Amino acid sequence: MKALVRKDLYMLQSFGKLFLLVFTLFAVVPDLQFFSYSSTYAVMLSLYLMQSDEQCKWDSLLPMLPISRRLVVLEKYLAGWAYLALMTVLALVSQLIWVRFDMMPLNGQYFTMLCIDLAIGFLMQAVSLPVIFRFGTNRGRPVLFFAVALATLLTVIILNDQGFDSLLSLLVHIRGWHILVAAALVSVATIPLSIHLYEKRILK
Repeated sequence: MKALVRKDLYMLQSFGKLFLLVFTLFAVVPDLQFFSYSSTYAVMLSLYLMQSDEQCKWDSLLPMLPISRRLVVLEKYLAGWAYLALMTVLALVSQLIWVRFDMMPLNGQYFTMLCIDLAIGFLMQAVSLPVIFRFGTNRGRPVLFFAVALATLLTVIILNDQGFDSLLSLLVHIRGWHILVAAALVSVATIPLSIHLYEKRILK
């Protein structure tokens, strides 16, 4: 595991500086809408690292290395979680600075929205990583985009005005950290699925 983490850190130092810089700026801007971009694209970090492995043919050498596919899957999930944790710390520290200069309030609504944004990041990871591990980055991205578009269309059809009002009334009684914990558990629950799909995949 330590060797995998070190390998990905070297890759980020070489190719991922701009990626991290952009989303770090999104995290520290005094607007949760920008933080939502940063948290939603947490899965892009894992996708970027996997794409780098495929481009340099590192994954094709995996069967000859003393590294199991299970460890590879776990390390990519941990990379996404570490990214979310880092963005959260940056957002909270910057928020305290903005509050000191009276540029933004720090209240319960802020923490609720922060938890929801983080939950979206966990859910995006839970949906996308099993697909990417099964089909690879090139074939997996179209499948992922189609699944997201289909889910969005079904949501629009199912949630009429009455259903939307009922959903809003339900969310009022749910705390933000409840949503965050549930989303994190969903992300953890998809790890065995990703491991199974990755072990079924033939690496070329």
